[in-house]
Amino acid sequence: MPQTRQVHLDFHCSEHIKNIGQDYSKTDFQSLLKSAKVNSINLFAKCHHSWSYYPTKLGKVHPHLSFDLLGEQLKACHEIGIKAPIYYTVGWSAKDAERHPEWCARSESGDFISINGPAKRTPDEPLPHYEWKFLCLNNPYHPQILGEVEELCELYAEDIDGFWFDIYQVHRACYCENCQKSMRDLGIDIQNTQSVEAFTAQVMKRHCAEVSALIKAKHPEASIFFNGTTAIDAGANFRHGMYDHNTVQDLEDLPTAWGGYDKLPMQSKYFLQAGDEITAMSGKFHTAWGEFGGFKHPDALKYEASSMIAFGANCNFGDQLHPNGQLDPATYKNIGYAYDYVEKIEAYGVGGKPVSRLGLWRSFDEASDEGMAKILMEAQFDFEIANFSECLREFEVLIIPSGAQLSAGAVSKLNLYLAEGGKLICLSKSLLDLENKAFKVDLGVEYLGAAGYDCDYTQTESELSIDYAESPFLNNLPALKTKPKAGAEILAHIHEPYFSRTEAHYCSHQNTPYKMDRSSYPAVVHYKNILFLAHDLDVLYFKGGSRVHRDLFINALNRVYKAPLIQVKLPSTGRISLLHQESQQRYVLHLLFSTPIQRGNTSVIEDLVPLHATKVEFCFNEEINRVLLIPDNQELKVIDFEGNQSVSIPKFEGHCALVFDYSV
Repeated sequence: MPQTRQVHLDFHCSEHIKNIGQDYSKTDFQSLLKSAKVNSINLFAKCHHSWSYYPTKLGKVHPHLSFDLLGEQLKACHEIGIKAPIYYTVGWSAKDAERHPEWCARSESGDFISINGPAKRTPDEPLPHYEWKFLCLNNPYHPQILGEVEELCELYAEDIDGFWFDIYQVHRACYCENCQKSMRDLGIDIQNTQSVEAFTAQVMKRHCAEVSALIKAKHPEASIFFNGTTAIDAGANFRHGMYDHNTVQDLEDLPTAWGGYDKLPMQSKYFLQAGDEITAMSGKFHTAWGEFGGFKHPDALKYEASSMIAFGANCNFGDQLHPNGQLDPATYKNIGYAYDYVEKIEAYGVGGKPVSRLGLWRSFDEASDEGMAKILMEAQFDFEIANFSECLREFEVLIIPSGAQLSAGAVSKLNLYLAEGGKLICLSKSLLDLENKAFKVDLGVEYLGAAGYDCDYTQTESELSIDYAESPFLNNLPALKTKPKAGAEILAHIHEPYFSRTEAHYCSHQNTPYKMDRSSYPAVVHYKNILFLAHDLDVLYFKGGSRVHRDLFINALNRVYKAPLIQVKLPSTGRISLLHQESQQRYVLHLLFSTPIQRGNTSVIEDLVPLHATKVEFCFNEEINRVLLIPDNQELKVIDFEGNQSVSIPKFEGHCALVFDYSV
């Protein structure tokens, strides 16, 4: 049964609130879920307050709950064909932390680890949002969890669809007494931050493995997910493969609160290329998880849901159940508005795999990855994550962002790719061997050293000219110093400032102006089939958002990228995603357009403005039989002109998809 339209139902109830679940009604619960077209919902067994919502003998039932709320909800869902994985908190559990301070994770200073750091508050002082103590798993808390999970497996033996475990943050390395003793016994250097992080990851992965083995022994078909292990802003999760024990990868993302709408594409492309099933998670909230009374506009939910499908993911919207046990009708009316549309388009997204002739090597450095993804997406260059490619031969062009660190095996693969005619765009230090002070691949430049100033300026030659920035433009992160080799063509030069801005030497309000004479160091070099860009343009764009950096990169890309599968021009807030559904013998191109607006600290989608007469050019190896516009189910006329094929989309608002059918 598909789980394409999910809800994650938060339920964290203080012991100071009475009559928990008193207004729960099975018929109302079922009616609202059906009306919203939900086909899966995560239900709570244990919350961040440490209270359980079922008759546990090992944990603590909420003191003001008088019946088996979890059991009733499970039965209600299964009666109407809705899957219901069970939620269980791990990393945050307030009463467990109070009863067992020895179970708590500790910083190097010995303080409790929490989101907002150590603090001593009086009982009446305001408590910051998301202020929970983190718990460590290298102590008796781990077997306690195993016992409660086994209890759930047995108590609801006929009703287990899966488990959803919360709060795994390996980047918050633990220095509690137990961990310090274990590390000393293993000969781990406690002064080495990376070694401590690796040990914390080891503890968590061992925990996940044991929990997973327990569940699979009793319910082999159950889904299992450990939340936090796929977090995009926690590179440690990827360094240590924290997501290995998940049966599905849930990609938690709240674009209104966590950095905008461009995190999902990178995440989805990565995990789909890894061969995983994925679910994109957002919330119905105006801001973030656990917000009572917060609402996104229904059009914002529809756009987010469309984006999830466009990037090949199941949909999941978070909600928070009121302590009285009643779902909010307005919330499910809004979710239903989005899921009504998802029902029409989900067959054209879920199960698809990203495909492109442009490859991007994921570095797991957030600034360089997301900066490069933004540059490409804003210019409607679809891309595929290259890390899982066997030989890289499927890519016409491969981009290595500035934060990448390639293994020896990856470098060998890259050299073979270049020898076979592949094209490479390399940014800054990504292929630099700092130990030998030389590049691992012959990029057509010799490394001379780090920049000598706090900023610099780029002056383009005519091949990369930017019409509104013909004079040198500012880079707040200066370039590497390199020397071009014979045969290398310089496409952009560096102008250095008179001096770095210091207390003793400064000019005007911000940066020192450039010298009129250009330096001997290049900004962009073209050598054979390689483009070398000396600046961290991806990080510059991520942090500063200056269009001139995006345009410089796109001009360079256009110099070498000649045969994309898809070409379409949208406003910069438009997004495209090309998926291949091989079993259905079709490609599906999703087009998205909306303009998020920053209001306060929140990114808001409000206006879905229609676009008219959008031209899409395509070039596939297969012969396309027809092109269908979804959700209108309208066949579009294909125009052939000088060997190029294109269609025109009459109008779309927010989202549409084109199905390129090549079935025999």
